[in-house]
Amino acid sequence: MWSRVELKTHAKNLLKLNYWLFVLGGIVLSFVTIGHISGMGRSGYSKNSTDYNEIGKSIGDAVSNGDINSGNIRDSIGSIAKNISPSVSAAVSAVIIGSIVIGIIAVLLSIAVSIFIFNPIEVGAKRFFSRSYEARCDMGELSYAFKNNYLNVIKIMFFRDLFTFLWTLLFIIPGIVKRYEYSMVPYILSENPGMDMQKAFDESRRLTYGQKWQMFVLDLSFIGWAILSSLTAGLLGIFFVSPYTYLTKAGLYRRLRGYNDYQY
Repeated sequence: MWSRVELKTHAKNLLKLNYWLFVLGGIVLSFVTIGHISGMGRSGYSKNSTDYNEIGKSIGDAVSNGDINSGNIRDSIGSIAKNISPSVSAAVSAVIIGSIVIGIIAVLLSIAVSIFIFNPIEVGAKRFFSRSYEARCDMGELSYAFKNNYLNVIKIMFFRDLFTFLWTLLFIIPGIVKRYEYSMVPYILSENPGMDMQKAFDESRRLTYGQKWQMFVLDLSFIGWAILSSLTAGLLGIFFVSPYTYLTKAGLYRRLRGYNDYQY
């Protein structure tokens, strides 16, 4: 059994021993798990002065000749429309097509970066926080997944994200439950990067079986810190809450795996 007080106490004690390295690790892990890449593109078009002059002239002629009050107003509007339509239609079409292309490229790039870079770094970062309970680690652990069964790691992490997303589409609650059920997958891969995918998911289910509510409550216990962090423009989060939280979660994994207290 484990308790929130025990996990948090150990996390705080460990944080003091290698503070700045844990802060750096927290920044990296927060970026790859919470951050996202957004692509923004601005497209524009220019009209030459001739178009505006012709449009203005047509309007002026219509008013000055009294066409506003005559049946010829339709001819004037038609003349104006002819001046507007070709240039505006082409420009609008170009803007729409350009925006769609940029949006698709941004989404594909974001997905690719998440799959091939962020997910392996997440595994390495969680290895860093977990192994810190038993030995003094360095940031070299972040590259662990890139050097150890990289393809297997990205495959399993991809399906973890996919399964969580699909469950979330059904209803929010099942998505949250599955998020906790699969939460141990990165830690498992950080110790066994070559593990079969089915075994990795089965092991995560086993570790979290009957623990999901307590894990949820553990997350809720950090809400006060999150509020304080927001009041400091995120500075408290960077320099305390994030590394503290990640060490606590790593400690939880170690408890569920049956490991004893950390030792240096």
